[in-house]
Amino acid sequence: MEEQGLIVVKDSFLARVTNGLKRFFFKGKIKNLVVEDEFSGIKYISNNYDFVQPEILNARSAYRKYVINNKKGVAKDVVLYVDQKIKENEDKIRKLISINEDNISYEDILNLLDNEKKNIHKYKTRNMNTGYYNVPIGVIGVECRDARDSIWSMFKAISTRNAIIVLHDNYSQYSTESLILLILKECFKNFHIDDNIVQMYEKEEIDLKRLDKLITRKGTKNKSVENTIYLYQENDAFSEEVQKEVKRLKNTAMYKSYEIEPIRGNFANIVNYLSDKKASAVCMYTNNTQRAYKFINWIDCSNVFINTGIKNCQEAEEDNSKFFNSRYILHEDVF
Repeated sequence: MEEQGLIVVKDSFLARVTNGLKRFFFKGKIKNLVVEDEFSGIKYISNNYDFVQPEILNARSAYRKYVINNKKGVAKDVVLYVDQKIKENEDKIRKLISINEDNISYEDILNLLDNEKKNIHKYKTRNMNTGYYNVPIGVIGVECRDARDSIWSMFKAISTRNAIIVLHDNYSQYSTESLILLILKECFKNFHIDDNIVQMYEKEEIDLKRLDKLITRKGTKNKSVENTIYLYQENDAFSEEVQKEVKRLKNTAMYKSYEIEPIRGNFANIVNYLSDKKASAVCMYTNNTQRAYKFINWIDCSNVFINTGIKNCQEAEEDNSKFFNSRYILHEDVF
């Protein structure tokens, strides 16, 4: 098979000046600006000016903050606090259930919350046999037809740390699930967690193509995996390593069918660029511990490496949970 997109990196002062001029003159004028320098052969990723609706942007921002929250026991603390607040509002909840003739009881709501306490330990667990981690997905839309579906889905944001957007068939601000949503949002704020981690809208109001995953009543829809490997070089110090890795991949039989993409750019722009994709593997070259940790958590890819090159790249494993992906992670010289 013919190799595609194999780029040898040759960084130079002239290349950097050329791209600097391009970024200056074209700033704010080009959508999805991807400048491929004719001298260095590396892609510089700039701002993505495509419109993304605020609901999706807010959900993604909330997810990114919650998924890297390392405060010990924060999810359990949130569950316990939500439990307390639901009990404080028992009369209101029971009244709304009765008025709306919901298919859920007050006791059912407490049972759903109890189940979330049991699921908290599944977050970022590692399969010792495969080496894969159980990790959140990102922004997930869940089709819901009633109060039970909606409340169950909302609670999933606590234990899985995904941003959950409930896509309701019959949304009403006076429904039981709307009250639970309000309680949840206030509880999240109490723990300094962005309350956009859980939202509820009618399905027609959300750009479903921008979701990381869509859970419908008929099944699930994930982003398609691209036959691409991205090598993110954060600065010039790693030019030689990236060049060697491109040549190695090019000459390795198992990677000949892949498109190899060395990329450069501002960290935030790179993360946003890769968020619209589903790469086979990604490797970041960096000396920054914080950005490396964020990269590992934020990039939706089954094989994520830091400073190692592409090692032991494997086919993504199917996770039995709708709210987690399996991810192989390897890093060195940064943590």
